Amino acid sequence: MDVVFTPDLPAPAITWPAPADIVYGAALGAAQLNASTSVPGTFVYTPPAGTVLSAGAAQTLSVTFTPSDIASYATSTKTVAINVLRATPVVTWPTPADIVYGTALSGTQLNATASVPGTFVYTPAAGAVPNAGAQTLSVTFTPTDAVNYAVVTQTVTLNVVKATPVVTWATPADIIHGTALGATQLNASSS
Repeated sequence: MDVVFTPDLPAPAITWPAPADIVYGAALGAAQLNASTSVPGTFVYTPPAGTVLSAGAAQTLSVTFTPSDIASYATSTKTVAINVLRATPVVTWPTPADIVYGTALSGTQLNATASVPGTFVYTPAAGAVPNAGAQTLSVTFTPTDAVNYAVVTQTVTLNVVKATPVVTWATPADIIHGTALGATQLNASSS
């Protein structure tokens, strides 16, 4: 009986630098899946190009390299880690029109929108009556998908104009010359 000896084939060394951080929503591509070797062959990546990873630190990317010359070289593999950062939602909040003191805040002023679903918490809240002058309104937006999107805080300035009091003063009845003015005539009121 003849014994056939099969030597272990050398596995080509894979050079694959750790990729730079990416932001959620960016698909894996040539910038991340860029392994190389000194011999010709085929690279198969897991996950493949076009994959959008969830946000998270140190996620594993792997590659299997199959050399063109399988008689002289063995298949080799390598892994690297990639960080996928949470994306920042776009919060749009136009500067509200001036209001007059005494006007309660409402959806007219507290009307921010976001590029993803979530909840808005305003400070001061709806129903508050801000003082006259330049007032800062703030909003904290918490995305529904808190894994992949970051919380955003934004501010706008609201100009609150001083209110003009309404003075009510009925025309007093005629009086005789020499009569002192009293509460009957000097009875104006304001609101």
